[in-house]
Amino acid sequence: MDSKELRKKAQISRFPKDLDAILNDESGILEIHINNQAACANMQGDSSAFEGWIFCIYAPLSDIIKKVILRWTIPNETNLHYNRFLYRVIKMQKHFKWFSIAEENVQEITAFQNRYKDVKLVLNQPSITGKQTDLKEKTEAFFERVFLEEKQLYKGIQFDTINNQLPVGLFFNSVSKSSSIFPGNKGAIDLWGIRKDEFWIFELKFENRKVGILSEILFYLWMMEDLFFTRKIGYDPSGKTNTFRDLNQVYDLAQKGISKLYGVLLVDQFHACLNDNVIDFINRENQESRIKLKIQLYRPHVTVKLL
Repeated sequence: MDSKELRKKAQISRFPKDLDAILNDESGILEIHINNQAACANMQGDSSAFEGWIFCIYAPLSDIIKKVILRWTIPNETNLHYNRFLYRVIKMQKHFKWFSIAEENVQEITAFQNRYKDVKLVLNQPSITGKQTDLKEKTEAFFERVFLEEKQLYKGIQFDTINNQLPVGLFFNSVSKSSSIFPGNKGAIDLWGIRKDEFWIFELKFENRKVGILSEILFYLWMMEDLFFTRKIGYDPSGKTNTFRDLNQVYDLAQKGISKLYGVLLVDQFHACLNDNVIDFINRENQESRIKLKIQLYRPHVTVKLL
């Protein structure tokens, strides 16, 4: 089944031009191929969001798909986006037993893992309060502040702490420009909350219907998994006393451990392929039962109303 037939079968209007998908009808193997430009691009872009497209195809066709193989063209020149791409591939292998990579790409993953296996991996920290008073209305940044003021993030749940812009820059040994592993040293989780021993993260979108939201939220969940569960990454000790945007509370929770990790898609509208069935499929197939995805729709006005 070629890409055209597959799109029709999965009720997907179109794939990004840098992604190709073919399903072997006999074996039930779905092959996904992305080119070197997409592998080195921002994960928010449709072409690079391989996880999102896999789930949008697999969920509605789970009765005929048995396995997924990802193949990518190895770039001659790599960048920090490519490092993040490789991390996401490793996490997909860990969390979904039917996902694997093509033989010609295995060495890339092995080399990446070996490069950082004996170094300390640290997250950067907020250095300012993040308070803004001149935000333009009807932007994601505007609604981010509105949600903090309204103190409602998910179906009336009361959180012990909520805040915004939790940095997710990853570095080896210490935080510096030369030690960056992933792009976007200013990248951050939009909104987050602590509820007893649970940690919740929220990916906020306003008038953004890209499939890449799935790749984003999964990446942030996997980073937090490595902070709270596997403890493969951490903060330097200064995080204990850093009260900017309540980082000290995140630090303390990382030392204690958590029971559940939630990721919420906080959106006013969705890509046509994304729905409750896709989210339920991800939760059901995920090998880490302590991580759950959820959807929260909202109505964007001067204030916000959860739906």
